[in-house]
Amino acid sequence: MARILIVDDEVHVVGALRRLLRREGFSIEVALGGEEAIEKLATFPADVVISDFRMRGMNGLELLGQVLRIAPSAVRVLISGHADLSSGGPEAGVISHFISKPWDDDRLIADVRALLGAQRSAS
Repeated sequence: MARILIVDDEVHVVGALRRLLRREGFSIEVALGGEEAIEKLATFPADVVISDFRMRGMNGLELLGQVLRIAPSAVRVLISGHADLSSGGPEAGVISHFISKPWDDDRLIADVRALLGAQRSAS
C-alpha cells in the first residue's frame, strides 16, 4: 500500500485530500505545516508528499526541497492555485508534479497512480 503525506495549513483541504486518497486505499498521514511534515517523515516513509504552496512559515517549495534531500525517492507534488508555478523554472528539479487548485478528484487520483507507477519502474 502506497504511503502519502499530505501537507497543508488549511484543515478542510487536508481533510478533503485525506478522504479522497484513503478511499483509494492509500495509507495517509497529514501535517499542517512544513516543520510538522519533516517530523512525520522521520517515522512515516512516504512514497508521495503532496504539499500546498502557500502555507504559513515554510512554503511548499521550501518543504519539497527539504523532502528531496531527506527522502529523495519520494515523489514530490506541489498543489497551488497559482498557475505561474506550473510552467517550470528553478523549482522544476524539486517538484515531481504540479496540480492546480481547485483539483479534479479523478485527475488527481490518476496523476498519483501514474507517479507511483513511474516511481516503481525507476527503482
